Amino acid sequence: MADATLQLCSFQLADALFGLDTMLVQEIIKVPEITKVYQAPEEIIGIINLRGKIVTIIDLAIKLDLPTEVETNNRRIIIVESHNEPFGLMVDSINDVIHINSDDLGPAPANVSITQGRFITGVFRDEEQLIAILNIEEIVSLTENKTD
Repeated sequence: MADATLQLCSFQLADALFGLDTMLVQEIIKVPEITKVYQAPEEIIGIINLRGKIVTIIDLAIKLDLPTEVETNNRRIIIVESHNEPFGLMVDSINDVIHINSDDLGPAPANVSITQGRFITGVFRDEEQLIAILNIEEIVSLTENKTD
């Protein structure tokens, strides 16, 4: 059986490095003007109009319970689609597209919080870095019954 190669779009959130399968990424855009959505969950920053489509913007740092960074010129929005609905994932910066062998993926570490653990499908570790691979379906599932 041949080894499957996975391409990951890697990006930074706070001090952590994350990856997303490039097959799930439609495009990466600079942060445009975002319209606030009132009474939305905390992680929903708002919406944008992207070429006639309304796109919900999720702040991944808030969703993953990570420290939110100050606004920088490096912030980007990764556009993904789930159930025929576009979503934008706000990240601190985009790194590289990396190619990994799917056999090199490991399970999420046991010390990851339960909240974060459900958002991570696995991790990739090499001699230089640890990249958490995101579960996009869990990320975009809006938790309306979230308690404060």
